[in-house]
Amino acid sequence: MESFVQLIDQNTTYTFLLLLARVLSFVAFMPVFGHVSVSPTIRIGIAFYFTLFIFPLVDTTLIHIPNEAVFISALFSEITLGFVAAMLVQIIFSAVQIIGDLIGFATTLSMANMFDPTTGTQQGIMSRFLYMIVLVLYFQTGMYEVTILMLAKSVGIITLGEFNLFNYDVIAMAIKEINHMFIFAFSFAFPLFFIGFILDVYYGYGTRSMPSFSPFVLTFQIKFTLIFIFMMLGLDIFASSFQEYFISKFS
Repeated sequence: MESFVQLIDQNTTYTFLLLLARVLSFVAFMPVFGHVSVSPTIRIGIAFYFTLFIFPLVDTTLIHIPNEAVFISALFSEITLGFVAAMLVQIIFSAVQIIGDLIGFATTLSMANMFDPTTGTQQGIMSRFLYMIVLVLYFQTGMYEVTILMLAKSVGIITLGEFNLFNYDVIAMAIKEINHMFIFAFSFAFPLFFIGFILDVYYGYGTRSMPSFSPFVLTFQIKFTLIFIFMMLGLDIFASSFQEYFISKFS
């Protein structure tokens, strides 16, 4: 015990606290662990254990904190880095919600909304359904391991306490990631949206050609059934593509 206490000096303590601030900020804001149903105690516990696992990878000789003022400045930089990394993961998960919203418009389920306690807003049923599927895939396919690996590698890429947000073109990076998010969302939602459009054209043509024919009695049922069947058939492709999309962001 005495030998363990002798290893804990001021520089080691500051290094551990900086790493804890980076991991805790990331865990607190990312969509999986930062969900409102996860209590703050569990988030702090997860961040603490992640820090214990990652800390042996940190080269403490590269980190020099001369006084408390420098430590506080480095602490804020680590919190900012964790927040930016969590927002990147949030953008990835937002692509799934966009897919759900587009499918909801195609199936006219966009009128059926439910309250989302995490954001305090109304959210479509299809968005919630796909979001739950993605959460299951996140743990079932091992994407959480990629997240932990990303946190471990970030220690070697960006030294603790030396992250400066103004050294990066944040606006260009955000625009690039948002463009990729919409491309990914439209690539999966467009075929289903196109099916709904074809059915609407067919129903409109049938109404004009046969005024006595009322296809709108079965419009919703047929459209929802076809789109839901095609969505279930393509769920395997969606799962593998989302996994590749998630991993490519941290490769």
